[in-house]
Amino acid sequence: MTSARLPVSFWALLALGLALRCAALTQPLLDAHMIRQCQTAAATKSLLEQPGFPLAARIPWLGDLDGRFVLELPLYNYLVMGVHRVTGNFDLSGKLMSVMLWTLSFFLLQPIWRRMLDGAQTYWANALFVLAPLSVFYGQAFMPEMLVQALAFALLLATICYSESPTLLRWTVLATVGGIALLVKLPEVSHLYFILAIVIFRCDGWRALIRPRYLIAGLITVIAMKVWSNFADSVNTAFLPDWCSKYVLPGFIGTLASRFTIKPWAMLFFYIGAFIVTGPAALAAAAGLWIFVRRKCGGMLGLWLLSIVLFYLVWFGNAGTAQSYYNLPALAPLCALFGMGVSALLSWKKIACWPRTAAFAVFAALLLCVTPVLRYLFRQDRQILAAAVWTREHTQPDDLILFRANHRWDMVDYYYNPVPAYYAERRTFVRTRYTPETYVRAALERATYAVVTLPPPPEEGLMSKVNRLRGVASIQDESPDWLEAAGFHRFASEEGFVVYKNSGAPAR
Repeated sequence: MTSARLPVSFWALLALGLALRCAALTQPLLDAHMIRQCQTAAATKSLLEQPGFPLAARIPWLGDLDGRFVLELPLYNYLVMGVHRVTGNFDLSGKLMSVMLWTLSFFLLQPIWRRMLDGAQTYWANALFVLAPLSVFYGQAFMPEMLVQALAFALLLATICYSESPTLLRWTVLATVGGIALLVKLPEVSHLYFILAIVIFRCDGWRALIRPRYLIAGLITVIAMKVWSNFADSVNTAFLPDWCSKYVLPGFIGTLASRFTIKPWAMLFFYIGAFIVTGPAALAAAAGLWIFVRRKCGGMLGLWLLSIVLFYLVWFGNAGTAQSYYNLPALAPLCALFGMGVSALLSWKKIACWPRTAAFAVFAALLLCVTPVLRYLFRQDRQILAAAVWTREHTQPDDLILFRANHRWDMVDYYYNPVPAYYAERRTFVRTRYTPETYVRAALERATYAVVTLPPPPEEGLMSKVNRLRGVASIQDESPDWLEAAGFHRFASEEGFVVYKNSGAPAR
């Protein structure tokens, strides 16, 4: 792609990308990452219900306790609130905002590609960016990931433009975008500052250490991050001390020993292989990397790839090795390698004489491989939805609910679970093995109903192997003795869950 004019292929891929991301707009947030989506959605709803421009939201998993929490700088939340004024539907508003931000990311990516790839390589890089399961799913999820991605692409593009013409205006734009990106989500954009450091050194050498523009921007950025970190810690300390920076940052970085164990590396390559370069796409990306190294391409793409290596080496804990969406920084660079690999394959003498057939075969293979992964990511948890709907329809608005999830491995021991409260629209305590005893006692004393989901049949096939790799044990049925001892008795039994009522609950 040699001109700034976008070709027809771009618009065709954009239309396909929008169609894929809009297909699930009306579905509830009950798919592969429902917990994180509902945390964001519940926080957005809480911020909207408060006067002014609050930054902290009410904790939805601690019943009637007036606890507050901060996830990240709520820029995405306020963007969603703007869309909500038009739609009136929270789930739809969050999804639409992510779709719009994915679209913005796709546009921002094109001038980056123009500086790295030729026309054929750009087409195939765009194709993977449109179809990669990680891109499709989080391109419509109620999460700030698409805002982070758009800011990351904007930061990279601003860095490239500054390297081409280091004016004060371009530096101001670059520093502003970078500062906002760091405040929204530090781990997913910090690696791009490695590229920025190289560019600054190339422009100014060691003189950069005393140039006012760099000193002022650096000082403002550090102060802003410190102020925000202190504010978030001051809010989370009361009810969520383990969400404070002194615990969260080391958790994201991980231990030195973890970098020499097999499991996190296996999970990392599983996430990348399953959700970005799916199936044969991994071979094409590997071929692209071989071509890149053999030709000694270097340049900005080389710095970008190196920054991704640094990203994984630094954030090796509760990030890319543990959660799929923290692999989004690798999406675009792997798309570039994929584009280089497929372009080289299609130019091979024995294939080049059948250009349309070969291109169709590559596209069809890509679609065939991503379809089962997308089905897994978008699979709805109807069990928890049924429990939440029953709770909303059969209890009073001022009833307190105790919820125990026994049907999902990612919920059974995770007490920061906002899903029941968000969809039941009731103040809800969540009980797990790790819920602090103070909150468990409060829930047993004050809850009117307890809703307990039942274990599903054991996973089979590929997912059973993945769960073994994760170290996930099969969920066992749980005795209701802990509820009966607190005065609860069985009230209703539905498919997938049981409801208990507290005979000693205080009148409301």
